[in-house]
Amino acid sequence: MLLLGLVTALGVMGGQIARLFKFPSVTGYIITGLFLGPSLLGLVTDPVLDDITPITDFALGLIGFSLGSELKWRFFRENWENFSLLFLGESLLTFLLVFLPTLLFSRNLALAIMLGILATASAPASVLSTLGEKNARGTFPRILTSMVALDSLFCIIIFSVMTILLKVYYFGVGQNPVIWQYLGYELGLALLVGFLMGSTSIWILNNVDQERRRQVLLVAIILISVGIPRQLNISYLLVTLIAGIMIVNLTPHYRKFFHSLHSIDTPVLVLFLTLAGARLELAALPQVGLLGLIYIAARMLGKILGSQLGASACRYLPGSCARIDPATRRYLGLALTPQAGVAVGLALLAEQELPLPDDVLVTVILGAIIFFQIIGPFLLDIALRKTDSI
Repeated sequence: MLLLGLVTALGVMGGQIARLFKFPSVTGYIITGLFLGPSLLGLVTDPVLDDITPITDFALGLIGFSLGSELKWRFFRENWENFSLLFLGESLLTFLLVFLPTLLFSRNLALAIMLGILATASAPASVLSTLGEKNARGTFPRILTSMVALDSLFCIIIFSVMTILLKVYYFGVGQNPVIWQYLGYELGLALLVGFLMGSTSIWILNNVDQERRRQVLLVAIILISVGIPRQLNISYLLVTLIAGIMIVNLTPHYRKFFHSLHSIDTPVLVLFLTLAGARLELAALPQVGLLGLIYIAARMLGKILGSQLGASACRYLPGSCARIDPATRRYLGLALTPQAGVAVGLALLAEQELPLPDDVLVTVILGAIIFFQIIGPFLLDIALRKTDSI
């Protein structure tokens, strides 16, 4: 408990120092964790990192619910044709541009697939924080937040499916009917549990008026939404994402849920990201350094060229992107470069679930996130200025 208290306090201080230098707080948390971890000061040891799995799980549950809250069906129904091609272009090209060179370099199919999937995720918290700091308004910020939410949704769903398929592959089950049965079982169970948790949350929001009691019950829902999937060995990120989507779309009281969530999520996420930084293995950097550079370069290229490719496709499909001006299409890729919590959490889950090379995935992702958290906000600022959104 003493160690967790110190890590939280030092993480906050690291976040404040980062903000003094105009960097996002997330960068400060991760770098502080790096200093506290086994690679440098050794205050946080490997056994401690293994013991704090419940904190990691709870933080990822919060992230799942938060991402679900960004996926409002009415908005997507009205605007999907305006940014569908942009989303498909940047997400698919990013995956391919990361997957192919990392596969050629590492000769590890599972590692290359995971890196390709994680490259598609953006940083909802960092993007929303920067938009708030810049007081951004207009079409570009609205499209950007929707794209970030879609990127995260796409990443989590594809991650869940591919993790199941790779687990079966590594377990030596080679018959397709068995693979698809296993896939259907895990996804179907995740949908069912997510539906039950979302329905229960909606009932609480509609019927419990006392704020403190409602907050306690909703925290219990988050814990249960993580705990049941852990017992059933299914994806709790998918469960919490489904529950969050149900809450934001099926009850007018959804703001009560996210008000309760945001009143507890900051200390949990500070601790989670600082401890994630402690997992960065400096000793592994020489081995994965080139792989990390390939990942960073390919991801940047995929985000920027992919949105350009989607914008080019808009010209050949009448009605597509009709409400999106050329400046938005041109600079959207720059604004999607930040990457943070979702990729960290999924990388940690992947190393738990799959027999990947030790610490390679987490080290590459954490190293890339430090880079993208430094350079990403500057690129986002350029995009906001070029689209007159500030």
